[in-house]
Amino acid sequence: MIFFKSLRVRLITSLVLIVFITLAAAGLTLFALFRGYRQDLTTANLRQVAAPIYYNFTVPSTFTSTPRGGERLKHELLAYIRAQRQETGVYILFLDSRGRVIEDFVPDSNPFAGEIFFVPSPPERGPNFDELPEGSYTTGAGETFLYVTVAMPPQVRKQETGINAIVVALPESAGPDVYRDLRQRLIFAGIIGSVTALLAGLLMWLSLYRPLARVTGGIRAVARGDYHQRVPVSGPSEVQALARDVNAMADSVEGSQRTLREFLANVSHELKTPLTSIRGFNQAMLDGTLETPEERARAARVIDAESRRLLHLVGELMDLSRIESGQQKMQIANVRVSELLSHVGDVFALRAEESRITLDVRSATPDVVLADFDRIEQVVGNLIDNAFRHTAEGGRIDVGSRASRPGYTEIYVSDEGAGIAAEDLPHVFDRFYRSADETAGSGAGLGLAISREIVRAHGGDIRAQSPEAGGSVFSFTVPLAPAGQPDALPRSRPAEPPREIREARG
Repeated sequence: MIFFKSLRVRLITSLVLIVFITLAAAGLTLFALFRGYRQDLTTANLRQVAAPIYYNFTVPSTFTSTPRGGERLKHELLAYIRAQRQETGVYILFLDSRGRVIEDFVPDSNPFAGEIFFVPSPPERGPNFDELPEGSYTTGAGETFLYVTVAMPPQVRKQETGINAIVVALPESAGPDVYRDLRQRLIFAGIIGSVTALLAGLLMWLSLYRPLARVTGGIRAVARGDYHQRVPVSGPSEVQALARDVNAMADSVEGSQRTLREFLANVSHELKTPLTSIRGFNQAMLDGTLETPEERARAARVIDAESRRLLHLVGELMDLSRIESGQQKMQIANVRVSELLSHVGDVFALRAEESRITLDVRSATPDVVLADFDRIEQVVGNLIDNAFRHTAEGGRIDVGSRASRPGYTEIYVSDEGAGIAAEDLPHVFDRFYRSADETAGSGAGLGLAISREIVRAHGGDIRAQSPEAGGSVFSFTVPLAPAGQPDALPRSRPAEPPREIREARG
C-alpha cells in the first residue's frame, strides 16, 4: 500500500485504468451494437430469399396453366426449398389461412410441425420487402429462429394450394458471425487505440509530473536551508500558481532568515554595550580600583543607567513580540481624536518649552475612532519624541488629524528637522534601524517598529515622508467608529508621558 502513496505511481495507474476501462466500455458497446446488427443482417438475407418465391407464386401464368404445370411448380419449389436448407440452413414455410405450416411443401423433417404463425393481411399494392414483418420464434423443442413473413395476395389465397403467407426462417445461431469477420480488425484497432491513449497519457503525465517534481525539489531545497532556490514557473496553470506560491514562500523564508540574523546581531550589539559597561564598573568596584566615594558613586550611577537601558530594551522587545504574535489584546473603544491629541499635547508641553521648540497640536476633524487609547497614545508619543530628537532649537512640530480614505482618519506629526535620506525611508520602521547620522545613544531603534505593529493591529497603515523643502512627516490611519455609538468616557487619570519617555528621562 505504501507503493501506491506515490503520486507518480497513482498517475500511471490511473492512466492505465482509464485506458482499459475505456476499451472495456467500447467493447461492451460494440458487442451490444453488433448483436443488433447481426439480427438486422440475418433478416435482410431472409427478405432476399423470400422475394423470388413470392414472385413465382404471383406470376399469372402459373395459375392458368394445366394441373401438370402446377405439379411442376410444386416440384421446383420443393427442390428450391431443399437446396436453401442444405446450402444456407434457411427454412421456407407456407402457411394456410389459420397460420399452420402446409405439409405438402415440406420436403424433409420439419421442426415447425404443429406450430402456428401469425398471418398478416395482404397489402393493397404488394409487399415492401424492405419492411416485411419480422420476429423471433421459439419452437416447442426450444430452438429459436429469426423469420420474416410475406403475405400472399388474394388471388393466390383462393387457389387450391391455399397458401396465405410465406415464412422464411433461420436458426438464430446460424446467422452470419460478425465477430469472426471483424475480430482481427477490432483487435488491431484496439491495439492502435491503446497505444495512442497510453502515449497521450504519458505526455500528459510528463507535463503534469515534471513541473510538480520541480516544485517538490524546490520545497526540499528550502527545507534543507537553501533559501536561494527558486522553482521554474511552468506546466498547467494550477502548477504554475503552486510554483509562484512556493517561490513567494522561499522569498518570505529568506527574508525572515535575513531579518532574524540582523535582529540577533542588533540585539547582541544593543545588549553588549550596556553589559560591558556594567561588567567593567562592577569589576572595578570589586577590585578596589575605585578608591574615592565619588568614583564609586559615579560607577553606581552608570550601572543604574545601563541597567535601566537594558530593562527598557527588553521591555520594548517583549512589547514588539506580543503585538506581532497577537498576544497583546487591544482594548478597542470609541476614542475622540481631539481628546487624544489634546492629552498628548499636555504630555509634551514641558519638553517643548525646555527645548524651545514650538509644539502646535490641533485636530481639524471631530472624528471618533475605534482604537486602544493607550496604544495609539504610545504611537503618537513615539512619533513626537522622534520629532523632538531631530528638530533643532527654535524649530516647529505640528501634530494633528485630517480626513483620509473612506472609513479612516489620519493622524500626522511633522517636524522641521534635517529630513530623512531617500535610502533610509524604506527602512525607518525596521527593527534596530538607525540612519548613519544618528548617535549611538539615540535609542535602540524599536520605537517606530512598535508603532507600525500597533497601527497594523488596528487595521491601519503608517508611513514616513521627507518633503524636498526639509523636515519629515509621519502619519498613520485609524478606522472611524460607526455613527450612533456612544463615545468612550473621558480620561480622568493625570497626564503623563509614555513609558519609553519616562524611562529615558529616568
